[in-house]
Amino acid sequence: MSLDKKTVARRYARALFELVDADNDVDQTYQELNALRQVFEDNEGLETALTSVQVSLDDKKALVKDLQTGASQYVANLIQMLFDYGRMDCLVAIIDEFERRYDRVNKRMHADVVTAIQLDKQQRDQLSANLAKRFGANEVVLNESVNPEILGGVIVHADHKTLDGSLSSKIKQIRRLLVR
Repeated sequence: MSLDKKTVARRYARALFELVDADNDVDQTYQELNALRQVFEDNEGLETALTSVQVSLDDKKALVKDLQTGASQYVANLIQMLFDYGRMDCLVAIIDEFERRYDRVNKRMHADVVTAIQLDKQQRDQLSANLAKRFGANEVVLNESVNPEILGGVIVHADHKTLDGSLSSKIKQIRRLLVR
């Protein structure tokens, strides 16, 4: 019985996190894994090439060697182990799970933010600080998007909650009250 990708990701990420935590290398490993994830995002066909039966084993080994270049021993070993066990398709999921553990330990959260116009640095910093205070986080990473249809204000999706302070939703709410 094979394990699903999520289970594999949790197990490998937990093991890696515990190893690097014991050596006080969590931050460095986190940075390395983010860079590795970026390589996979920038090269869409990389995961397919590493798992495809149509790519020769020698070519796959060369790709793995390239991925290991400059990596710490832990990350290089992770890449090699995943390759050896035929789980390269789980690498990004493992990195995502490692990041969740990193975020939990560092009281760091991610928030999806929708605004009518692009936020400037001061607005972004203020919103981040307000959300950190509201959710008890040390740091908030904003994933911003712009949607002119909300007219103004902000919609925040964070910690399984939605905070809708958009002008469009306020107008809809006023309409509902007036129709009663």
